[in-house]
Amino acid sequence: MKLRWLDEDCNICGQKLNSWDARLSKTLAYKNKVCEKCIANEYDMDVDALRERMEDYFGMRPCQGI
Repeated sequence: MKLRWLDEDCNICGQKLNSWDARLSKTLAYKNKVCEKCIANEYDMDVDALRERMEDYFGMRPCQGI
């Protein structure tokens, strides 16, 4: 699955969203799409820890460059 940039912004910080952010938001049952950084802050973890946790759940990890 390839990362795509969406024409949407995070509802918390306003950062442009990508397909990974949308997938995380949907999985965690957010009503509005939120970026990975804001999700990590809400769960009091850094982005790498969140990615590692989601890697166990999805069986995949997003590219390190995002």
